[in-house]
Amino acid sequence: MNYKNRVLLLISVLLLISISYMPVYAHDEARQSEYSCLMEAVYFEAGNQPFVGKIAVAQVIINRVDSNRYPNTICGVVHEGPISEWWWDNHSKVVPIKWKCQFSYYCDGKEEEAFEGKNWNDSERAALMVMNGMINDVTEGATHYHADYVEPYWAKKMNRTVTIDNHLFFKR
Repeated sequence: MNYKNRVLLLISVLLLISISYMPVYAHDEARQSEYSCLMEAVYFEAGNQPFVGKIAVAQVIINRVDSNRYPNTICGVVHEGPISEWWWDNHSKVVPIKWKCQFSYYCDGKEEEAFEGKNWNDSERAALMVMNGMINDVTEGATHYHADYVEPYWAKKMNRTVTIDNHLFFKR
């Protein structure tokens, strides 16, 4: 390979690498909102997981959207749960009731603090890949998961599909 071809190859590789590390954005406002909800949930629910764990959490959310048992939007699934009527009636503010929602980060009473870096970038990519159907379902249809250090009441009533790192995945 001559010098010119090597330089062109190097430039192509560097361009592909730089594109893969650019922030990802959706095409319209509604899609961007759905993507933001998915990415946020992946980051806060699976930030400490390997990349495949982030993919799996995103897939659980998409599997719920595709099921008639859950809301039919990503944001609806991620933010599902009862809200405080007092906050809504007196301040027109949506405040989830602590520990009563589907995804614990959303209603644990703590303020979410995100840090840009590898976990953030991986969460962006995982959300985008799953949202756009770019990867097969690694959860085998799971609609639920939990960490291995908790024992939710529903786990005994469901079928375990896979284990990824310390997350166990289930379906009906």
